This record gives sequence, C-alpha cells and structure tokens, in this order.
Amino acid sequence: MNKRILAGAGIALLAFNNAAQAATCATAAEVSAIQVSAVKQELTDAALACGDKEVALFNRFQTVFQKELRASDARMLTMFKRMHGVKKGNAEYDAFKTRAINHAEARRTVPGEHANFCKAADIVFAAALAPDKPVLEDFVAGVPVQEATPVDVCQISVSVALTGVAAGPAVMPIPRPDLPGDVPNQNLFP
Repeated sequence: MNKRILAGAGIALLAFNNAAQAATCATAAEVSAIQVSAVKQELTDAALACGDKEVALFNRFQTVFQKELRASDARMLTMFKRMHGVKKGNAEYDAFKTRAINHAEARRTVPGEHANFCKAADIVFAAALAPDKPVLEDFVAGVPVQEATPVDVCQISVSVALTGVAAGPAVMPIPRPDLPGDVPNQNLFP
C-alpha cells in the first residue's frame, strides 16, 4: 500500500510540475507571436529611419497583415498576463516592445550599419509583400532577428537583427548504417 501512495504522490508531483511549467513557459504559438512582434519592431524602426520608400512599404505591410498582426499581438499580451498577472503582464508586454524597437534603433545607428539595416528591411518587405502572400507566422519564422526572448520557452527556440529572409542550409540525407541482422546490400539489377 505504501508503494501505491508513493507512486500516486509521484504522479501528482509530476502533474503539478507540468502544470507549473506550463504556467511559466511560452507555447509554440506564443513564441511565434514574440517573433512577429520582434520583426514588426524592426520594420517599424526601418519605416521611421530609412525613408519614404520604407514608410510606404511598412504601411502596406500593416494593411496586408492587419488581422494577423492584431491576433498575434493579442496572443502575446495574453501570454504576458498569464505568466505575470494582469498589471505586471501589461508592463512586461510594453517593456518587451519598447526594448525591441530600442534595440533595433541601436543596431541601425551603429556607424556604417544604417544602409545595411535599411537594405535588409527592404528585402524583408519584398518577401512579405510578394504577390503570393505568405502566412505571417510562417514568414517571420524565417526572418532572423537579434532580440532576447522575454519569457522561458522551455525547449522552444526563437531566432529573434534583421538580415533578410534566408533559406536554411541544404539538408542531405545519409543512409542508415547497416544493423545486425540486415541482409547485405545486393545489387539486384546488373
């Protein structure tokens, strides 16, 4: 009977730990919302500093993705409130967005980096505003940004500076090594 009690207590403790971790960890959708916000802050800074072309591109970006941007922003705010409570959650949400745009500005104002920053923003705008409109969350997942994740992602990672959209490295499959009991590879066709 003692073994049953201990086993039951262990399961209850595991369930409690999982629930506690869930309350302090961001979900995949919340991590995506953080990425969306970080990219939007970078593009906002580009619109404020790079010129009229980027202002027009940013306004178009806002219009094209308006519904998705709002939903993503609401998801991120809900996440902060869930993790920190309403008052502190609102403050953490505002602090993250302020920090992200300040960091974007700091990267842009590094001597010699303004043109590179604006060029990278133009690449991101072009990809986002392509004729075949991408899904916002899928699109931003491919945009590298240099912003620290504001919450514990519990094994979910976000590559959160704007360097343009880049394809991942080519993946080359390798054959499975022979295992004991495998029939040796025989050439069936001469």
